[in-house]
Amino acid sequence: MLKSQSTADLIARSLRLDISIGALRPGTALRQEMLAQRFQVSRIPVREALRQLESDGLVEVFPNRGAFVIKLSPDELREITDLRILIEGDLILRSVPVLTQSDLAVIRSTAAEAKRALDTPSWIEADRIFHQALYAPAGRERQLALFLSLRLAVERYDAIYRRLPEQKQRWLKDHNQILEACIEHNHEKAHRYVTEHIRAAGDFLVRCAETDKTS
Repeated sequence: MLKSQSTADLIARSLRLDISIGALRPGTALRQEMLAQRFQVSRIPVREALRQLESDGLVEVFPNRGAFVIKLSPDELREITDLRILIEGDLILRSVPVLTQSDLAVIRSTAAEAKRALDTPSWIEADRIFHQALYAPAGRERQLALFLSLRLAVERYDAIYRRLPEQKQRWLKDHNQILEACIEHNHEKAHRYVTEHIRAAGDFLVRCAETDKTS
């Protein structure tokens, strides 16, 4: 039972995790009475938690119908991929020229952690942290917030569709290439590897979404 003064925050955090790992699939209805029973609370903190998730772009609330996990169309996934390429591509171009040895140590560490997490449910979060480490030295807080917003919007699709045994070698190769470009302080090469990485991931999710749509 959740008894913290920030009960709504704890419920939102739990549901956010469920969405990100694919336990709650896109389009799933989030019934207040069932969530209240699950967390053993009243509907008030549940309602507040759903409002938080709606503001995060993870949940859509319809009058008289309730709340549902956001479901993105193939066109929306394409648009998010295009925006990610613009935003993250610019961030890596700004970040690489100013990387310090301390920055590179953090990037190496997060890359190693992402590799260790590859066969675990935490691999999506580890991958996100690696990308944050790549872009943080650019010092562009608003742009980083946009990156995180777009990234979170598609993470649940990664969780549902990603076939790690099939994608593992490509994923590891991409990370290694990006890391090597950063060590070389080669911003053009890093930009190419990052944008190709995002494009390949986006195209994969679009194909999966299109298959779901027609199945």
